[in-house]
Order: sequence, then C-alpha cells, then structure tokens
Amino acid sequence: MSLFLYKPNPFVQNLIDYRVIGLVAIQPFFGGEERTNSEKELEGGPVLSLERTYWYWNAFMPMGEGYTRDHPIINVSGPKAVDISQMDFPATIVVMTGFDALVDWQKRYYEWLNKSGKEAYLVEYLNMCHGFYVFPELPESEQLLSEVKDFTHKVIEKL
Repeated sequence: MSLFLYKPNPFVQNLIDYRVIGLVAIQPFFGGEERTNSEKELEGGPVLSLERTYWYWNAFMPMGEGYTRDHPIINVSGPKAVDISQMDFPATIVVMTGFDALVDWQKRYYEWLNKSGKEAYLVEYLNMCHGFYVFPELPESEQLLSEVKDFTHKVIEKL
C-alpha cells in the first residue's frame, strides 16, 4: 500500500504538519482464518500460494502476540476489526485482480470501507494475477499507473 501526503503550509518544516489524504491499496495483502472461494480455487497459483501468505502474515505479527489470521492487522475487516466509521480515513483506491488468491479478501476490504462510510474506489483487472504491474510490457501495467494518477488528481482537486 502507498499513502500520499498533503502539507497545507509549505513553509513549516515539521512532519506533524503533513496529513495523509490518499491510500493506494494495490492488491492489499489481507486474509483471515476462513478459507474463501478464491483461496480454494486459486491455491497453487503461479505467484502467490497460501503457504507463502501464512509465512508473511506470521512475520508481520506484532511481537508477543499469538498468531491468528483473524488478527486485525491481517483481517482488517473481520471480527476484531477497528471501527473506522468515525475516523478521518483517507480516500482509498483498491486494486484487485481476478487471478489472485486474496481477491475475496480485497473485495471485502473495499466493501468494509464503503460500509464504514469511507470514500473508496474499486479497480478490477479480472484477467491479471498477483503482481501483474511489475511487467511493464503488459498494457494493464500502464493502465494501472493511469488509474492511480487519476485517483491522485481527484483527491488533490478536493483540497
């Protein structure tokens, strides 16, 4: 995920003066204890296996906390999710692909943002796999850059 910042006063040299105004979530790496249809159907895919996701999630867990895929840093919209409905949460673009084992979790994240009353946009590349954007020869890679650019401009124009 990437964040972009806004600094209302360019003359103040303090990090506190920055504010997060946008979140670019390209194939966010969320999951949970439940096995989703996409995880079952796309297990053993060319780029991302469930075994690999378990390893990453275990590595991301805060020290001293027991490993569970329903921890709020892994399953952000799950049973232990933080209520963000009253928070100042940045506008978010969620990018997902049809051939990503985590696509169901990504869609749930987008739906959770909407249910929480947050500004969220969904971009789908149904014929792409996890990490497609690292291949510049794919037209979808350039299209993704254009989508992110348009989103960034849309958010900045609201300032």
